[in-house]
Amino acid sequence: MAVETETAQELVACVFSLQRSLRAATHHMADPSGPGFALQGVMRIIGEAGELRATELAAKLGIGPAALSRHIADLEASGFVLRRPHPDDGRASLISLSEAGQASMRAEAIRRAALMQGMLGDWSEDEAQAAITAVGRLAEALHTSILSTKPGTYRYEPAGV
Repeated sequence: MAVETETAQELVACVFSLQRSLRAATHHMADPSGPGFALQGVMRIIGEAGELRATELAAKLGIGPAALSRHIADLEASGFVLRRPHPDDGRASLISLSEAGQASMRAEAIRRAALMQGMLGDWSEDEAQAAITAVGRLAEALHTSILSTKPGTYRYEPAGV
């Protein structure tokens, strides 16, 4: 049976609430000695890819080349990323995390996990595992739906109209 309209509305509200809470927690948890939240997001995607073209990185982040160029310049100046010419395309660069960038991301992951443990102090391991499963399944369903929808089109058909 399909998800009912009221349930979908409540789920949207919960996701937005989670997003606001995560943003507030992330800013509250920020390590002032490390890269800021936005730059950590850039580093996380670079780390997941290992090495990628700047255009691929911009697409994954959903930002334009100018904004990406500023992020990469900041990260490169801080020693967190490396940029090298693409061997097959002299116009392109390949970007990867430096050893310092990798160490920073490992330390940040450990720090965030410890903070999350503290914030979820009254949760059981089973509750945390159930949340991982539910949030992961929701993220995958949304991602799959987005990939199957042609840009500029909507699969929304309001009930009762």
